[in-house]
Amino acid sequence: MVICPSFIFFNINSLIYIKVRLLSRRVRSSVSLLIRISGSEHKSKISRRDVRLLRHMIIMFSIFIGGWTPLYLLLAIENAFYIHPILLSCFTIWCELALLCDIIDLYLYNHELRKYLQTIFSRCMPKINQT
Repeated sequence: MVICPSFIFFNINSLIYIKVRLLSRRVRSSVSLLIRISGSEHKSKISRRDVRLLRHMIIMFSIFIGGWTPLYLLLAIENAFYIHPILLSCFTIWCELALLCDIIDLYLYNHELRKYLQTIFSRCMPKINQT
């Protein structure tokens, strides 16, 4: 139950990271061409942007695993041991909180979406105050 979603999550994030890395290299190659023309040499290394993206993906993956693994383990041992329904409810809430953390993290990480929602919210606020 944890392995299959984790595998899918990991593969999708790997594809995203590879795509971002290729785009960063393409932009960096045009910049390094300008640097070579100007006379200074530049070594290709992992940019801070790529490191931040990788760190963000690892944090999201950790929240996902940390949120869902306890519930799945509890459901796996449910047939062998008596599990109190309150414990099952607590772990279900823990999963929902992990999902909420991932959603909030994606919202905070996406600057364009944040600006768009702030613009919509600021347009709606005067209308709400007038009524």
